[in-house]
Amino acid sequence: MKKFAWIFCAAALALVACNKNNTENTSGDAGKLSDLEYFQDRLVTLDQNGNIRGYNVGQNLNEADPSEITVPVDTYEQARDLFLKWLPSGAKPAVSGKTYTWEMTDQENKSEGKVIFAESTAPGTIATISINASGAKARSVKFIPFSAWPENASGVEDYLAVNYYVGATIQVNENKGAGTGEYVVIKEWTPQEPGLMIQIDPNRNENNQYQSLNNSDASSISTTQRVREVLHDGNNYTYFVNVYGKSKNWPSLDNPYITSKVKTVWAFGSDKYYCVNLENGKETTITKRDGKHHYRVLIYWFTAAGDQVVIW
Repeated sequence: MKKFAWIFCAAALALVACNKNNTENTSGDAGKLSDLEYFQDRLVTLDQNGNIRGYNVGQNLNEADPSEITVPVDTYEQARDLFLKWLPSGAKPAVSGKTYTWEMTDQENKSEGKVIFAESTAPGTIATISINASGAKARSVKFIPFSAWPENASGVEDYLAVNYYVGATIQVNENKGAGTGEYVVIKEWTPQEPGLMIQIDPNRNENNQYQSLNNSDASSISTTQRVREVLHDGNNYTYFVNVYGKSKNWPSLDNPYITSKVKTVWAFGSDKYYCVNLENGKETTITKRDGKHHYRVLIYWFTAAGDQVVIW
């Protein structure tokens, strides 16, 4: 069998799951999130220096411009549905024919740019997304026909299909931020989106072990919501909770799962964090120093790139 190289990018995303009893100590609704931050996190993963380290949709096929993402689709309607899927809950873009314009606002409801999705008249392009906002790292998405998607002659895509199917257990031997050990694939790789694999920490940990948690260590709201979508797709929820819950100490999904730190917000001298309930998708905030036990849920994205399996 051909030997496949493994490339582990900088530290992978990590989630911290709160104990069920902790739901009584939540601080209410999280409030308005930054639209730009949410949308950028849906498209790409950034490293601690703010550079793109992984693409959460499609791939970058233009080496000269890392801010450009390419996604294969069959029709304009499929591209439109993907665009709407990537928006945060409650977003209401203005519609004019086949053009959608989403005006983004920050936590204080101040304008922070716009996102425009439109049908394309350029040869070989079905539709485009333009992100017109200061500080955006992903600035455009091109939807192209599947027939124009580059073929992978190495066979690594076949390797992923055989070895990284939903429910497969992947042994990670080198810790690059999300730990080592056995990871369970919850979503297969496709040209439109990378795959997801997660690990449930079998040990409950005291809160003070996570006092150093910051935005670069925690996953984003959009990543957490994506995990929720995957777990609830078809029979995945029942499969993973009932089967892997018994053997891998899977905690109940009706807990608030900590994502990123609430910026400039303090509660009684303790850091406050955004949370997502993986059962109902509700977003809230929580004070982390609550004296409760916490589970960790570690996440790796993975994709095919040339003759390699890339993990971040």
